[in-house]
Amino acid sequence: DAGFGSELAAQAYATVARFVLGFAIQLGEHPSDDDAELPETWRAQDPQSYPATVAVAAHLPVGLDREFGLGLELIRNGLVQLLDEA
Repeated sequence: DAGFGSELAAQAYATVARFVLGFAIQLGEHPSDDDAELPETWRAQDPQSYPATVAVAAHLPVGLDREFGLGLELIRNGLVQLLDEA
């Protein structure tokens, strides 16, 4: 249980499993990001209607590998925080 209570351990397991499964499904549908939309598509959005999108357009789209890595890190950090608070 790595220090987690049984309920939290089960929830953590389910969260990680579903996160990984969700990405595996996406990778099956889109094996590469080669056909990802170009940043120009995001920059072309109306800045009055979508100012936040236009502001980060140079960083979009985010590749699935980077998105997966950050998501897994966020889940891990959240679990560590919960463990530290227990």
